[in-house]
Amino acid sequence: MTVEDFRRGAAAAVVAGAGGVEIHGASGCLVHQFLADSTNRRTDGYGGSFESRIRFAVEVAAAVADEIGAERTGLRISPGNPCNDIAESDTAELYPALLRALGPLGLAYLHVMPAGEEELLGTVRGLWPTTLVLNRGGTGLPVRVKDIDNGTADLVCVGALALANPDLVERLRDGAPLNTPDPATFYGGGAVGYTDYPTHTG
Repeated sequence: MTVEDFRRGAAAAVVAGAGGVEIHGASGCLVHQFLADSTNRRTDGYGGSFESRIRFAVEVAAAVADEIGAERTGLRISPGNPCNDIAESDTAELYPALLRALGPLGLAYLHVMPAGEEELLGTVRGLWPTTLVLNRGGTGLPVRVKDIDNGTADLVCVGALALANPDLVERLRDGAPLNTPDPATFYGGGAVGYTDYPTHTG
């Protein structure tokens, strides 16, 4: 069963030395395909209503948390994100139902990639009982800092900025300008765009 594949994968990751795992429920990956009404055309207990469409995500999260501990388990979601041709018509009902079902599991964190649905993001923040990680890719640091300051997020992602600035912490501390990430080099290739960004020498 596919849920058990997630369980075994999580166990193997921990054995290999990972401190935890993040279940990818975003960007058109399998868990997201169960959630979205554009891709989930099932007529059994895993399709149809949003209560049924969240079932797979909840079962996967429960299995992984049971295997390696909820404190080592996170979940990534992207409500309303059309990546990989996903379309969701009922995010306002779907995601609150998902979070209410997941809440009792006590997962370590929820990683949210919003798609401009700020009202829904506020609902997510209010419903989620543990750490919320917010990923506003493509936005500047002031926007991300504001999310921390106003309580929208507990943590924010700086993935591309960290890639382009190997000394990101020092740059932020010194108020130094940041290198601009080059998206053309993000996937594949050699050192260019991966290990050749200059460090701050000021």
